[in-house]
This record gives sequence, C-alpha cells and structure tokens, in this order.
Amino acid sequence: MSLPPPSYESFDVLIPDYSFEPRAGEERLEYQRARQPPVQGEDVRPTGVFVNQKDGVTVVLNYQQDKSTTPVFGRRSNVEGTLLIDAPESVSKITIKLTGSIETVSPSTGLTLVNVLDQTHTLFDSGDDMAPQSDCSSSLTFSYPLPGTFKHNDQEYLLPPSYYVLLGGQGQTYYAKCTYTFSAMISKTRSRRTAFLGKNKKYNTFVFEFLPRLRPPRPVLKRSLLSTIKECPEEWRQISYQLIPRSKKSNLEPLTCQVFLFDLLDSEPSTNNYPAHQFFLPSIGVFGIRDSIPFHIQIIGSHIDSLAKLRTITDNNIYENSGPLFRVHFLRQVEINSNGNKSAVHFPLGEAKLLPVPPLEGAISLSGQVQQEQRQENINWEGVICCGLEEKLAPSFNAGIVVITDFIILELSKSSMSLFQPFKHGHAVRLVSDS
Repeated sequence: MSLPPPSYESFDVLIPDYSFEPRAGEERLEYQRARQPPVQGEDVRPTGVFVNQKDGVTVVLNYQQDKSTTPVFGRRSNVEGTLLIDAPESVSKITIKLTGSIETVSPSTGLTLVNVLDQTHTLFDSGDDMAPQSDCSSSLTFSYPLPGTFKHNDQEYLLPPSYYVLLGGQGQTYYAKCTYTFSAMISKTRSRRTAFLGKNKKYNTFVFEFLPRLRPPRPVLKRSLLSTIKECPEEWRQISYQLIPRSKKSNLEPLTCQVFLFDLLDSEPSTNNYPAHQFFLPSIGVFGIRDSIPFHIQIIGSHIDSLAKLRTITDNNIYENSGPLFRVHFLRQVEINSNGNKSAVHFPLGEAKLLPVPPLEGAISLSGQVQQEQRQENINWEGVICCGLEEKLAPSFNAGIVVITDFIILELSKSSMSLFQPFKHGHAVRLVSDS
C-alpha cells in the first residue's frame, strides 16, 4: 500500500536559505570536494593493456595503465585478459596459476615462507595427451577473481599488498617481502616417435602487483587546533603526560604536557596532582600516506617562575641549534613472527618541525573553552608531520607473519634530557594508500 508524502504546510518555521558560496559576513570554515560516484554503467578502470610475450605464448591483461611495465590489481579485482598461442594445433592443456607468498629472513626466525595465494585454473584441456591434432583456439579469454583474504595458523588475514623492505640492524641484514606471480603453462603433444620424452611444455611467467586501495573515513583538517577547537572539538584527541624534573637542583616543578591529535589510542590522562603536558592530534586515527597530520603540544605549570625559566631555556641561543623541548617524528615498525619467535625493526618515516605559539590564558580543553579556574602558565607549539620517504611506501597492514605498524612518537629532544627524566611515547596510527 502506497501512502502520499507528508505535508509540511502547517509548520510556521522558515526553511534556512543556504547558498553554495559564502555571502557577505560569512566565511567557509572547511571545504572538501565531494568524491563523485561513477555514473551507472560507466567503467572507471584504466583502459590500457599489459602485454607479455614469451616462447610463442602472449598474455594480454586488460584494465591496466598505458605503457605499464608491471600489471597492477586492487582489492576485489579480476585478473582478466586474453591468452594468444602461436601454434595451437598440438596444444593438449592450458593452465593459469596465480600465486603469492610472503618471504622473511631474520636472525631470530631464520627463513620463513608462507603462501597467501595459490589458484590453479584450467583454461583448456583436450582430454587426450596423445591426440595428433587439437581443437584449441589460438585466442582464449579468461577472468579470475582475486580473493580478499588468506589463512595462516588458523587465522584469517586480509591479502597483503606487494612490498619489499630490506631491514638492517645490529650488524645484520634481513628482509621481508610479498610477491605475486602470474603463470601460463601450455602443454603440447609430441609425435609418437618422441612421446617417450614426455610432454612439451611452455611457460609465460611474470610478477604482478597487488595494491589494495583504501581512504580514511574522512579527510584531515587543514587548520590548526586553535582555529578549529570551538567549531569541531570532536576532530581532536587530547593526551596528557607528566614531565618530571631530573633533579631538584634545577628549580623546575613537575609539569603537564598535553598532546592534541586526531583520535588515536585509548590513552588515559594523568590522574595525579602533577601539572601535565598535553598532546593534541586529529581524532580520526587513519591517514593517507601523503597526508600532513596537524598536532598541538601544550606544557602547563602553576608556578610562573618555573615556566619562565623553562621558556628562557628553550629560547636561549645556547639551545638554538638543538631545536625545541620536544621531538615529534614518524616511526615504522616491521615485526616478523614465526613459530613463536618475534623480531622487530624500526626505521624513521619523517620528522616534524615544531613552531612556537604565544601563551594562552590557561590550559586547553576539548570542551572548546580555555580553563581559567586556576591560573596556569603554559608554553605551546604546533606543527604538522608527514612521511618524508620519496620511494613508494606500503600502507600499514597485519598479515600474521609480518605486521607493519606506524607510530607518531613524542619524546624529549636531546637538549632537554638534562632537565627532565626520560620521556618517550608512541601513538599508533594507520596509514592507507589514498587521501
């Protein structure tokens, strides 16, 4: 039974008048171009082909970038194309294999090889290996879907992307890699006189890349914490830590460090009576590999003299070449797990530059207000951090035997280690292929 649409004529409330562009007295706070969905029936895949020819066997793969030297497939892709055979008359069987494996070498785990993809498809079979003639066509089309997952040690994981990383640590070199191959095997019958030599087989094998694409659920804010905290405090996460003076002779009080980021971990703020330092990061926790991630750091103290001394130290020319009080940087961890043995290596992805911000009226709160109940002196920095590596970087993933995790690290700079007790905290983030 269909009902007529409801009538809103009885309402006295006027519908707001919206405009696409800001009018006089208005400003655009944030703008992100919408991702247009493909038109129904429209194919948005690349229109080029990849061609590989060997031993009279030609493989043509569809939906590739023009002039590509290696075919590329994404999540839920079909490996499809055409197989061309120069002499199909004596062909008895054609098989296509899609394989993938993770290979790792480390001092504690040794050499480990795990298959993540193993598909065999029969494209043609005459059923008679000794038949002098074959009805095999010279051109055969195929289409085989790639799986989304694989199993290892009774656990299911997403199919990992193609990657290769050479790791060196403590005088030892080891690596982790994931490779995928396409192989076409053509079996041909021999004459009865040479049948004792076995089947005549030809192969066309090459590597292809598996690059699953993923975007963050929403884009990263392009503005600082102070310019967005009132309009959208939910976009930030606040994490608090303690800075404990190394010696009482320094005349510094315990301080609070507040960090403001896009939401990352369930880090509990400090609950003791020490003042804190705060770290603010974007709350989303998932970023594109090329994204610039904003952050804000605030140090809070109740004693004016203590903060003034610290400010003098950080601004002093003696420390000019040593940088600010903190260091913020990207760190990647590659962990290899095999038979209960674990080995992890860390290497840097990028370094942030901290810019000083004038003192505020008090401690920052994600309620959108500056806390003024108790006068708290503060020192502030803001900045952005991004991956600084120029070569192609694989996104974060967990494949069981190999786990790649990325961290934003906040720690004391070398010039500050004489003032405070050791301080280093990591915040796990997920890097994905697209922004």
